[in-house]
Amino acid sequence: NGIYTATLTSSIVAGTATITGTLNAVSITDDAEVEFAEFNNLWQSSVGSVADARNWDLSTNWSSGSVPISTDVVLIPANPSVGNEQPVIGTTGTTVAQISVEASATVTLSGSIQFIVNGEFSGEGEVLGSNTDSLSVGGNLDISNITLGYVNLNGTNNQNVTSPNDFVNLEINNANGADFFSNLVISDSLKLTNGTLFLPSGTNLIANKKEYGSGNIRMQRRIAGVRGWRLLSSPIDTTFGEFLSGTLTQGYTGSTLGNASLDSLQPNVLTYLESFVGTDNQRFRAPASSSQSVSQGQGIFVFAFGSIPGDARYNDPLPDTLDVTGREFDGDGTQVNFGITYTADADTGWNLVGNPFLAAIDWDDNANWTKTNVESTIYIWDPSSNGGQGEYLTWNGTTGTLPSGGVIPPFQGFWIKANAPSPVLAVNKNAKTTGGTFLRKQKADSTLKVKEVLSPDPIIELYVESETGRSKKTDIMFSEGGKTSKDILDGFTLLPLSLSHIEFNSVLEDGTELAINNLPSSFNSRIQIPLHIDAFENGVPVSGAFKMVWGDLRSIPEDWILTLIDSDTNTEINMKDILSYEFNHTTRSKMRRVKSILQPHNPVKSKSQTQNTRFIIKISTEQIERDVPEEVFLSQNYPNPFNPTTTIPFGINEDSNVSLVIYDILGRKVSTLLSDRLTAGRYTPTFNANHLASGVYFYRLTTSTKTIVNKFTLIK
Repeated sequence: NGIYTATLTSSIVAGTATITGTLNAVSITDDAEVEFAEFNNLWQSSVGSVADARNWDLSTNWSSGSVPISTDVVLIPANPSVGNEQPVIGTTGTTVAQISVEASATVTLSGSIQFIVNGEFSGEGEVLGSNTDSLSVGGNLDISNITLGYVNLNGTNNQNVTSPNDFVNLEINNANGADFFSNLVISDSLKLTNGTLFLPSGTNLIANKKEYGSGNIRMQRRIAGVRGWRLLSSPIDTTFGEFLSGTLTQGYTGSTLGNASLDSLQPNVLTYLESFVGTDNQRFRAPASSSQSVSQGQGIFVFAFGSIPGDARYNDPLPDTLDVTGREFDGDGTQVNFGITYTADADTGWNLVGNPFLAAIDWDDNANWTKTNVESTIYIWDPSSNGGQGEYLTWNGTTGTLPSGGVIPPFQGFWIKANAPSPVLAVNKNAKTTGGTFLRKQKADSTLKVKEVLSPDPIIELYVESETGRSKKTDIMFSEGGKTSKDILDGFTLLPLSLSHIEFNSVLEDGTELAINNLPSSFNSRIQIPLHIDAFENGVPVSGAFKMVWGDLRSIPEDWILTLIDSDTNTEINMKDILSYEFNHTTRSKMRRVKSILQPHNPVKSKSQTQNTRFIIKISTEQIERDVPEEVFLSQNYPNPFNPTTTIPFGINEDSNVSLVIYDILGRKVSTLLSDRLTAGRYTPTFNANHLASGVYFYRLTTSTKTIVNKFTLIK
């Protein structure tokens, strides 16, 4: 439960020391090795001309009195003992055994120079040069910065590269490979001549131009947490067997436990075929065999069993590690096309895809995506959210629940929704970036902040917290293209894969439940947003205390009036003055769930079971409220008499179903001018009587609380 340090003193003999330790009399297994090098040639510069004082090949600049040779261990200090200059190498092929460059010290290559270090290159200094200069290193590399055009790792033993993590051109030519420990960015070309470039879990590789010899790339991804589903994708061109080689699998040929009919093992590795005309369960497909190739950009559901007491077959404790070796998916050399579909008779556009690259991709980098007939929201299953029970997280380019926004890390699968025939989803390699949160954390963090996007669009972020510690977030945003019906920036509420969760979302008039609701930022009447809330524990409806919080009201105009209405208690809360609301709630509906935990849901949640939502958020403005009448009224039309058009003013003091119907003198209905649900306010519809004969007519306004009739005269 702490970090302990000890100061150890080396001997005066060069060599490698092994550092060991014990904890409570138990040996610590990860011993450390420290190499003690004896520098036999130190840069000291000289007094004289600047050119001489910088010259690597001038013997008086060195402590030994001679220019370093291939067996020398060299130190470049920040403050040379004689002169004040740092060395400049002007002879190609200059070679040393090892070199260390202190912080603030530099080694500069000048004039298409190749500098060769047979062993380790270390220090907190820099190696400077141009794109025509190169460095070859045969040992470990840990130097603060290299600005050369080419770096070649060509040792005979495995090489560790701690720093730098960005190169112009990098070549791996070591049969025993090179291991990197942080994000690796190659701005020009990565040449894999021989050996394996290794990257551990949590890192990214950006190298859009690669040349393969006999070398390849190996990357890991750690899968932590508890038993349950993971949404994955392979960044390497490989088979299902190789991709999941360290993971317990079942239900298909070549899986760990096989697919023996007597066992009736359901597959725990599933892809999704949107175009299949059948049931949702039929659209989920297991691999034909472990030798089947993984497609680029393919999303894969994998159930991590962990260890199950009483069943020796399931002895695969978490955390687990995906460990895959091969070549990165490259698409057509410029972009990867996901090959998504939209099938009206099948699943109407829901596609399970995944990051095809070894680096994170930025969903918000629209210049490097093709999104034709594709909605803006991505959906990622996070097994650590919801108190470790898991939930779908969302992002639409502006808001959502994904902690890293639209940055999708390597190995991450996600859902997208096409909304029309002939959809296209393709990502250019230039969308690669670093960062992103691979959603497999061991423990949920309810305080995790979602990436904030600097957007002028008003946003209301709503959270509900239960007394059991569960929480759920939903987002309401306002934009120029927003609609009160479904639009491209809306995000559906997806069916959860867990038996314990909170349902909390806004509801459209047709019952569609939304995790992200995009509404118009310009409106001239009240907007009312129904909110649905229910809670379940182990599939059983829950009653208890809840708290709703809306602390983050982003870019809300000053003249907007935000009111939370609790229809159960007839309570109205000014959301600008009070930032939370505590209430008791009883869940009366049954939970919608799958029949088997080993079968994911179709992603779209069914429409709300009832339109009687408990909460409503009312959005208005000071001007709109001034225009809301005290009571329902129907004014005299103008002009009157008229020919052939006239205006009929009326107003309602609360939201209501409204009809405005025209009758002749005999009481026969001749026209329905209006039949709709309207928000409180004043209205001035126009009636065109071009099809009617001259005479006296009546117009009747009907609301949920009142009926008013007036008459008018048409004279042609």
